[in-house]
Amino acid sequence: MDWMLLLLIAASHLASAFLAATIARQKARNSRSWFVAGLLFGMLGLIGAAGIPDRHQIVFLRHLAEAQGYRNRRGSGGKAGQPQR
Repeated sequence: MDWMLLLLIAASHLASAFLAATIARQKARNSRSWFVAGLLFGMLGLIGAAGIPDRHQIVFLRHLAEAQGYRNRRGSGGKAGQPQR
């Protein structure tokens, strides 16, 4: 009975790892890291991979904001010592 439970847990973690890697690849994230997270944490790794934002969407929203004239007021994104435009 105990070995069946361990086999079931290992199979669910392996399935979660492959699904987390697939989701991360679709969201333009590092699929190897999310595979390891899914393998170690099981469903939590899968939920984490599903919850991360899509990198393509972040870049699109940044370009859209810059096209509308948005300037970052915190000063991040530029080199130190250079004034913002």
